[in-house]
Amino acid sequence: MLLSSVSLFVAACTSQGLPSSFADQDGRAEKQFIASCESALDGEQEDGLCQCAFYTLAAELTFEEFLDLDEALKDEPTSLQNAEWNRERGLIEGVSLPCSFSAADVPS
Repeated sequence: MLLSSVSLFVAACTSQGLPSSFADQDGRAEKQFIASCESALDGEQEDGLCQCAFYTLAAELTFEEFLDLDEALKDEPTSLQNAEWNRERGLIEGVSLPCSFSAADVPS
């Protein structure tokens, strides 16, 4: 379920322009990602899981890789099943609470 919610970041941001980093526009990438994730999961997750998913991706991917992943998922929601996205799929599938990452692990 968490895998399908990751693809909603770009769609949520396009009306006001994409941020250029995780910290750009007062952390807009994080806020939009979490809002989209929580909306997609519709209360079917533990509190903090979407925050943890963002921290995990942001700590392990560059912002450009984060955008590439989102764009691929927006174009083809099942693209995480492709071998080229093994690393990213592993990151998302590995998200659990307590979270292994925090805001301090997210590059500015």
